[in-house]
Parts: sequence; C-alpha cells; structure tokens
Amino acid sequence: MNEEIVRYVSLVRKDGGEPVLGITFREMSVDPDLVASFVLAIVIFENQQLRTFIKEGYVVVIEEGNHVVGLLIIDKVEDDEPYREALKGIIRDFEVKYELQLTLWRGDIRPFREFGINILGVFPYRRVDWQLVPKLIKKSDATPDYQATIPWSVGETDKKIQTVVGFINGKRTIREIVKSSGYSEAELTAIFSMLDRYKWITLSRRANKDTVLVKLTDTPKRLIGVYGNQLDDFVELCDGTRTLEQVCELVPFDIEVLITIAKNLIDAGVLGHGEQSREGGESIE
Repeated sequence: MNEEIVRYVSLVRKDGGEPVLGITFREMSVDPDLVASFVLAIVIFENQQLRTFIKEGYVVVIEEGNHVVGLLIIDKVEDDEPYREALKGIIRDFEVKYELQLTLWRGDIRPFREFGINILGVFPYRRVDWQLVPKLIKKSDATPDYQATIPWSVGETDKKIQTVVGFINGKRTIREIVKSSGYSEAELTAIFSMLDRYKWITLSRRANKDTVLVKLTDTPKRLIGVYGNQLDDFVELCDGTRTLEQVCELVPFDIEVLITIAKNLIDAGVLGHGEQSREGGESIE
C-alpha cells in the first residue's frame, strides 16, 4: 500500500451527515470537502449504494459502518482493495471506541479529535525511518511556524505526544524511543508523523564508521578554534565517496573522536549525509 497517494480521510455521521473527523494529507486540485459533501449527499440522503467514486483524477473509496460513513480520497490506483480494508478497520475501531457518544448523540465532535492518532497510525503524513535521530526544534518569534499547534493533540493523544517528546534528546533513535515508551508501533508512527508535519523535530542519521558525508558549507571559525586547522582538512575529505573509517586514516583523530566531530558538524549544517552512505536505515516496514 502506497501511503503517498492518500489525500484525505473523513468520517461522517450517518444520521444527520455531520462531519465528525477529517484529515487532509496532501493538496488536491479540488476541494476535498466539496467532493465529500457531494458523495455523502448520494450515500446518506439519497440512500444509494456507492462504494467508489472518481472525480478529477481522484478515487473516493466509501465504506459504511453502523454509525458513520468513511471516505478515503486517493490518487488513481489499479487496486484500491488494500485502502478499502484499511478504511474499514478505521471505521470499526472508531465505532467501538465511541459507541456511547455515537448512540447518545449530543452534537459535540471535540472528543473525536484524539482519534486522529488512530488514523495516522494507518495513514501517516509521512512514514519516517526508525533509525533516524529526532531533535526538538525551538520555537521563537523568528520561526513562528515551528512547533505549530497539532490539532489531534488533545486528551489521551496529547499525553502520549508529551511523553514521547520527553524521550527526545537528540541522541536516541526513533526505534530506541519506541522500545522505551511502551506505546505501540502504530501510535509511535502516528506521533512522529505529527511531530514531523507540524515542525516539532528535525531528523538526522546517527553517524558511525560506515557513514559517508559530504561538505555543505565552510567550517565556522568557532569550531576551528575548538578542534584546530585539522578540522578543515577533515571537512574537505568528506566528498561523498569515503566512509568515516576511511577518512579516519587520513586525519589525526581516532574514530570515536571523529564520529563526535562529525555529529557536531552535521548539527551545524557543515556536513550532510552522502547518497552513497552504506549505513542505510531500517524502517518499520
């Protein structure tokens, strides 16, 4: 299942047609809410059986539960069955969790927002490599878009997000945080997807002896003052073809010191990971 073709997910109450939860994943050439309204008018108010609808090059996958109708808008795909099954699972879990609220309907949709973590566990904004190291971004007046408000960070979901944020120290990989947090893989997939989307974190690979780096900018003088002129030699040797182990043979640093220096230079934006890096990355898949 290619999650990159997912555009929009919406859950709508069958009795009355009120949207209870909707997540936009990627931009569309048409307004997804208008498409959803049109389809729902057919399904709910005209009581027609409609499982798939094509509009402006997008496929609208439709599934009904006991209380809600689920809509999933994706790019055209040869086989939409995996996406349909995923949508069925989302509807099933939603109706089980909120059976009482849906049965005794009072019109308040705010409690449903925390279910965003469940949807994003199935269809994340972006599925990140679990070998990456997250680092928190500081918000300031100069960077007002950093740490933007996460709309799904309410109730129990907010508690989970704050717990995970507490584990982020710029040293642990996502996989290490997963093991320490006690949350499920789906929950962590959703949380890091949110933190990435709303600019709470940056992600980088952990440097090791097999890492291949490439020079991005000149070395700041303050770092040369700390490590000496040999630092410039090291940076110039990072040309995207040598591993740190190979570079270590050409500079007066041992490998552990070199890895520490490399991390500092990556954080400073002087070095970046080369495409030929052999360290790779293990993802959740």
